[in-house]
Amino acid sequence: MRKPPSLVDLCVRTAIDNVRYLGDVGETDSHLLERILPHCTVDQLLHVEKSTKGRDLTPVTNKLWKNFYELQFGHQNMTLVIERMKLKKVSFRWRQLYEAKLKDFQEAENKANDRLKQLYKKKDARMLLIL
Repeated sequence: MRKPPSLVDLCVRTAIDNVRYLGDVGETDSHLLERILPHCTVDQLLHVEKSTKGRDLTPVTNKLWKNFYELQFGHQNMTLVIERMKLKKVSFRWRQLYEAKLKDFQEAENKANDRLKQLYKKKDARMLLIL
């Protein structure tokens, strides 16, 4: 027969089930956050970090942001970033790297969309001239 879950385990399970409602976790022990926060989406984790005042969550969240970086931009990009940081002997938080790469990605996407719009405008203008 299995032993019943501890009160802490029940609380952690409840927090995981309701992770979308998390906000300021400033007073929560790190070992509990390490069990709860991996269940967050990017937006949820960002919300938790922005909501938490007076505490740096980087020791708990940095590896989560690294995972999100790898999922979003690929293993090759992640290893390239690691190599560049080692080469330049600098270190950045993975949240910063994720947000910077996402911004670059969105800017490139917007430029591509603008180019497509311009091409369609030119094509439409040519079609009007032909008619």
